[in-house]
Amino acid sequence: MTKVKDFLVKFYIFIFMIVFVFILFNIFYFIFSKGIFEINLEFLTENPKGMPLGTEGGIYQSIVGSFFLTILSMIISCIFGVSLAIFNVFYCKNKILNTFINLSIQTISSVPSILIGLFVYGFFIVTLRLQTSLLVASISLSIMVFPFVETNIEKILKDIDKKIIRDSFSLGIDKTYMLRKLLLPKIKKNIISTSLLAGSYAIGATAPLLLTGAVFITRRTSLMKPFMALPFHIHMLLSQSVATNKAFATSTVLIFILIILHILSEIILINIGGKIYEYITNKKS
Repeated sequence: MTKVKDFLVKFYIFIFMIVFVFILFNIFYFIFSKGIFEINLEFLTENPKGMPLGTEGGIYQSIVGSFFLTILSMIISCIFGVSLAIFNVFYCKNKILNTFINLSIQTISSVPSILIGLFVYGFFIVTLRLQTSLLVASISLSIMVFPFVETNIEKILKDIDKKIIRDSFSLGIDKTYMLRKLLLPKIKKNIISTSLLAGSYAIGATAPLLLTGAVFITRRTSLMKPFMALPFHIHMLLSQSVATNKAFATSTVLIFILIILHILSEIILINIGGKIYEYITNKKS
């Protein structure tokens, strides 16, 4: 009976894996087959042009805008996410406060991104009278991905060997000093990897950008000015039903960027560079 149950579990897992790979392959094939042949040097190095706008030219400023948008979102969400995770694990001793923080984080993670964009628009643009810009849009995306960063870093901190912490305290080392000199360097790769994954989550968001600063055409990317972004560019092309081939090409570029971000995250997490260096060093010796 046990063997039958084991077989059924393995069969279920195998079938589920095949279905998942099939669906993923079809999604990628559908987009790549319609967009890959539209990608060339002109498409990657020029701005949209033609009439209607976007039927010719490329997505250069969209790539630049998405790059800076992702970097800013990663930095802001990482600063607040890591700080709150450290406070929650090492400094918060009040169970009621801890429960409130965890509930707030879970609530933020379930809020639709368009509502986060609406909040940022209402508070930063209407109330504080900031201009729609790359900075404001980055704030909205950092709020969106902040729960992901905080939750992952908090889990990593809780998984650290408690013996290290006990030994530090037994030697009379201050908690803050221990965090700066021992724990944070120990999880540095995890923080960078988590930030990259958060960036890959942020770069594909469209809804918050509709209210906070994305535009269809601009000649340069500036921190305090409206900007272009890949998901917004795709949205505009498809919503106007013009140059759908360009929309699929833009989608293909966006997927390639997402794949690169995930690969970089894995490379940093498993320290491939360090292992290659160690292998070369050992081979020479």
